[in-house]
Amino acid sequence: GKDLLVSEDFQKAVQEKFINAQNGDVIELHEGKFQLSKTLFLEGLNDVTIKGQGKDKTFLSFKDQEEGSEGLYVSNVKNFTISDFTIEDAKGDNIKIKGAEGVVIKNINSRWTDGAKETNGAYAIYPVSCKDVLIEDSEASYASDAGIYVGQSTNVVVRRCYAHHNVAGIEIENCINSDVYENKSINNTGGILVFDLPNLPQANGRNARIFKNEIRDNN
Repeated sequence: GKDLLVSEDFQKAVQEKFINAQNGDVIELHEGKFQLSKTLFLEGLNDVTIKGQGKDKTFLSFKDQEEGSEGLYVSNVKNFTISDFTIEDAKGDNIKIKGAEGVVIKNINSRWTDGAKETNGAYAIYPVSCKDVLIEDSEASYASDAGIYVGQSTNVVVRRCYAHHNVAGIEIENCINSDVYENKSINNTGGILVFDLPNLPQANGRNARIFKNEIRDNN
């Protein structure tokens, strides 16, 4: 098929795009399946977009990961968008975004491909300590903890997503102002969890609105 396993060339090219990224860059990922052995990092940038050709066309696989635990790790960015690719099999979290403002995650599939295992990474999609977060039209599956996990963030929307075969399907922790709607959370341990934990930098999570979701066959 279209498994463009030009792994080394592509990996170098992609790593270089991330290493050399500047404010305002659009990092476009080609069609095909790419084997990446190191975490992709982005830090301290504004107005960066990472865009594939579609979640059924662009695949980033971390099955043979040698360095780092996350697949994609982004910190301290403003106005950051990722869309239109599948990311799979990181040792730790597939996508972790920390301390960002203005985050859009759309048309992403984040998964582990060998089924449910304790050794799978904890979180498929994980924004933490962020402000103004939108996660939409995305799928998260087979995480050993939560599929879509938003922690200690403010102004959060999770909509039209599909979480399945995780421990927690969608988890909202210590967030202020979250709207979670028109999602499907099916075949997880728990469907949608909302809670407030003590001893975290952002406490007193509040104003969570959970509506128009299909939550079923969680066990």
